[in-house]
Amino acid sequence: SLQSQYFIGNYSKVFQDSARSNRNVPTEIYYPSISEGNNTPVAFGQFPIIIFGHGFLMSFSAYQNLWEEFVPRGYIIAFPRTEEGLINDHQEFGWDLQFLVTRMQEEGVDNDSPIYGAVHNNTALMGHSMGGGAAFLAADSLTQNQNIQLKTIIGLAPAESSSNGVSSISSALNVSTPALILSGSQDGVTPPEDHHLPMFNNLSSGYKTFISILGG
Repeated sequence: SLQSQYFIGNYSKVFQDSARSNRNVPTEIYYPSISEGNNTPVAFGQFPIIIFGHGFLMSFSAYQNLWEEFVPRGYIIAFPRTEEGLINDHQEFGWDLQFLVTRMQEEGVDNDSPIYGAVHNNTALMGHSMGGGAAFLAADSLTQNQNIQLKTIIGLAPAESSSNGVSSISSALNVSTPALILSGSQDGVTPPEDHHLPMFNNLSSGYKTFISILGG
């Protein structure tokens, strides 16, 4: 049945990336729980991770529909709260997403963490618009570093990120994990022919799917 199996627990944590001058990466984490609320006991089991990158000038709170959909079905979803302002750095945001892939594994073995013992190895990078483009930058680095957590990448109207000499479209060439891109055919902010389609076409994935929402 499609009925929800779990409640939604949540907590906030500021991670520090020692590789980047102890850059702070404040993160909102939602996880399958035995009761609704903040820091509630995690449900029994091991749950795959979704690391989600928000869109330009958007916050994690805009994606409540996603955590309400995925968490009750047995996923942990983490939203970095960096690069939320008008001035942002796509490369740093990509590195934040990359950093959280391994950092969330560490949460699973930290007995002070609300999700201690409940973190599965399997991880998805997912993002919307700017965050979708940043997910490609992250997947590129993770693939080249032979990361074993990353199992899939999902872009929701992913935007070409080209600040600092990086490019999501170029990064796609190095991404070989199964991939899904959702695109609105009438998207005027990130037109598919300039953003979603070149990223999709460059993917080196053996399994990749492009879904165009006609008139979307």
